[in-house]
Amino acid sequence: MPHPSILTIIQDTLEQDQLLTALKKIGYTHIITADSANTGWAILKTSDVGCVIAAYDMSDISGLALLKILRKKEHLGDLPFFLADSAFTKIKVIKAGQAGVSGLFVIPYDPKALKMRLAAALGKLKDPVIHQVELSVKKGLELIEKKEYKKALGFFQTLVNQNENPEYYYNIGYIKTAQNKYYEAIEAFSKATRLDRLFVKAYKAMAMVYRTMGAVEKVEECTRIAAEIYMDTDKLGKAEDMLNELLASGTNSLNVFNTLGVLYRKKGDIKEAMKQYKKALKVHPDEPYIYYNIGRLYLDAKNTTKAKTYFQFALDKDHGFTEAKQVIKAIDLGMI
Repeated sequence: MPHPSILTIIQDTLEQDQLLTALKKIGYTHIITADSANTGWAILKTSDVGCVIAAYDMSDISGLALLKILRKKEHLGDLPFFLADSAFTKIKVIKAGQAGVSGLFVIPYDPKALKMRLAAALGKLKDPVIHQVELSVKKGLELIEKKEYKKALGFFQTLVNQNENPEYYYNIGYIKTAQNKYYEAIEAFSKATRLDRLFVKAYKAMAMVYRTMGAVEKVEECTRIAAEIYMDTDKLGKAEDMLNELLASGTNSLNVFNTLGVLYRKKGDIKEAMKQYKKALKVHPDEPYIYYNIGRLYLDAKNTTKAKTYFQFALDKDHGFTEAKQVIKAIDLGMI
C-alpha cells in the first residue's frame, strides 16, 4: 500500500532539500512541497494530505502558528503535524506541546527518527511521550472534577517537575483556589503567566482570587492585562465586557478608561473613545499620553487643527514626549 502524501512546509531551500532526501531515503515518495505557510495552507484546503512537516520559524506565518490554526479546524484538527528546527529551546518545546504538535524533528534530520515517528503518526498513533503526558493531564482534570484536589495536585506537580508548562501551573492555581490557599494560587497563576505572557485565562483567574482577597488594585491590573490580550487578538467584545464589568464594580481608574478609549478607537467608535479619554482626564488631568491619544482620535477624524492642539497639550505636560514632537512636525510639514 502506498504511503499517504506528506506536505513539507520549509522556507529555507537547503533545509527543504535535506528533508526531501531523508524522506525518500526511508521510502516516502508522495511528497508535496511548499515554501511558506500561506502556500501550505492553500494546499491543505485543496489536497488530500496525510501528514505535515513544517519549519518552526518562517517569515510569513510560523509553523507553530499554522499548527494552531489547523487544530481549530474540524476537518484538519487531528492531522499529524510535526515541527522542525535546528535548535529547539525549552520554551519552543513547551509552546509546540501546548499547540498540539504530533512530534518534533531536529535539523539535520535523523532518518531513523523520521521513519519511526512518521510510521506512528500515519498509523494514527501519537508519540509515546506526548501520549503519556496527555493521559496524565486527563487524569488530573478528572480528579479536579471529582474535587479530589490532593491527588490532582500530585499529578500536576509531577508534570511540572518534568516540563514547566503554563497549563499545569494554571491547574495547580485552580486547585489551590478551591482549597482557599490564595497566596499559593496567585504564585501558581503568576508562574503560568511568566511562561506564557498571553495566557489570558491565568490573568482572569488571578483577578478572581485577588477580588476574594480584597486586593482591588491587583484585580484591576490583572483584568486590564487580560482585556489588553483580548484586544491584541481582536477579541474586542470580550475585552469590552471585562472592562465594563470592572467599571461596574466601582473602579474609577485612569488606566481602565484609557484602555477602553483604545478599544473603542480600534472599533472605529470615535465618539465613545473620546468619552472614555475625557473620563481619564478627569481622574488625572496631567497625564500626557491621554492628550496624545485624544490627538490621535482627531487625526482619525481628519481634524488636524484639533489634533495638533492636543499633541501640544501632551508636549506641554512632558517636554520630552518624542512621539508628540514628531507628529506635530509632520502636521506642520503637511505630511498628515
